[in-house]
Amino acid sequence: MSKFEKYFTKEFAHLKEKDIQIEPLLKSEMLLISGDFYGIQKFIFERLNTKNASKVIRAKSAFIQLFTVALAQYICQKLNIDEKYILTTNAGKFEILSPNMESNVVEKVQELVNDYFIKKFYGLSGVSICYTPCKKEDFLEKTKYKQLREKIANIVEEKKFKKLNLKNQNAILSYNNNIANQTLCKICNIRKIEHDEKCDICSMFVKLGKDLVSNKEYVWSKKDLLIDLENFDTKIMLNAKIKSYILKGEHDDPIDFEHLAKNSCKDLDTGVQALGILKADVDGMGKFIKNSDITDSFENFDLFSKTLDNFFSIYIPSKMKENFSDTYTVFAGGDDLFLVGSWDVILELARFIHDEFSKFVVSKELTISFGIAIANPSTPISYLAEHTEHLLEASKAIDDKKDAISLFRETVKWKTYLSTFNTLNLVFKDIKTEDTKTAFLYRLLDLCDMSKLVKQDPINNMWKSKLVYSFVRNMDKKYTNILHPLNEMIEKYPQETKMFLSEFIYKRRD
Repeated sequence: MSKFEKYFTKEFAHLKEKDIQIEPLLKSEMLLISGDFYGIQKFIFERLNTKNASKVIRAKSAFIQLFTVALAQYICQKLNIDEKYILTTNAGKFEILSPNMESNVVEKVQELVNDYFIKKFYGLSGVSICYTPCKKEDFLEKTKYKQLREKIANIVEEKKFKKLNLKNQNAILSYNNNIANQTLCKICNIRKIEHDEKCDICSMFVKLGKDLVSNKEYVWSKKDLLIDLENFDTKIMLNAKIKSYILKGEHDDPIDFEHLAKNSCKDLDTGVQALGILKADVDGMGKFIKNSDITDSFENFDLFSKTLDNFFSIYIPSKMKENFSDTYTVFAGGDDLFLVGSWDVILELARFIHDEFSKFVVSKELTISFGIAIANPSTPISYLAEHTEHLLEASKAIDDKKDAISLFRETVKWKTYLSTFNTLNLVFKDIKTEDTKTAFLYRLLDLCDMSKLVKQDPINNMWKSKLVYSFVRNMDKKYTNILHPLNEMIEKYPQETKMFLSEFIYKRRD
């Protein structure tokens, strides 16, 4: 069995990257340098209004990846080392194995980066740069590499409490002068308008957003992205991982969220027009890595982390483009996802992602949980991001094993959700819209709620007789075959049944 097949199935072998030959890079004394972009949620969503959100959100997310690439290359230049020493630049993080032991250079770069984020983004986010000395044997001996990974992880965690070097930072930030409602950037609502009702930074994000849906192959860090690291300007490829997937609008711009909502249920004559917002991440990743052989060697760790990242950052967006086009990638990488789209497409996509992830990983200890919200496209995107995060947290809190989904105000395990969905979808799919009364469908939701409360109050067992009565009153006899599975699912899985029925109703509402 190959190392790849210890963690992932053969079907996904194309996601494996070329191995880094670590031994030629090893010296007797080295620095392992780690960078971590923090405050990502604030960076992407803070004070952003929904009207212009689609123009810049993916660009801001891509900027995080582009910035870490540029910064890693800049550090290599300052240390006078080859870029081959960059081990990874994924999902807002990077690692460099430096044969140059001048840690003071790294500290000076941190000061420069802090200054950049304070001036450009008022310290809402930033990049922490950590380092630890290491030796050749740390990469060649199983126990020592595991200790090295734990050591750098602890240093990164500790650095989270020392952001922007606040002890030595001026307590008063310098803001633009003479800002009023008339001179405030209409996108970020933070900086001053420079032209076209936008500040320079937001103008850059709008342009980058267009570049991501174009055939443009690369950007320059300083000239195009305004990443001011002295006079450093590097060419960065806009590869599939950076571009991800966004549906284009009429003028080859990223599609507006309002249009995504209008594309809902487009194959049906009826249906709610709304956005679906999906957040998902892998359950118990830290615990799994700690208890596995992943950190036994650099090769294992590099293979696992990069292949997992490629599943989310390359494979899923490619499938979105092929089969779930009415979608928009906010973030995809590492071990998590944040996607927006037509609500019905997002639900289909969620079921697809869960199924594919189950096929992708060998260990059944690795599962993935979801939080999904359905909302009007005028709802502030910052609120939707926070709300969906709470839904994901609810999924994570269901039990120690997770593998859950929060949707339509219910949180259940994926196994029972899919079982219920497939059972009911099979018998409901042939029901014609004109043969179903909306009031009856809403009555079924009430019966699900009664079934959930049977243990608290036995009187709720009346849901069974109410189901038969309502069915006879409202449904044609030709649909009698759905009564038994509906009764069974409401009794066994009332929450899951409610989730299925809610989706069914949303697809038939005007």
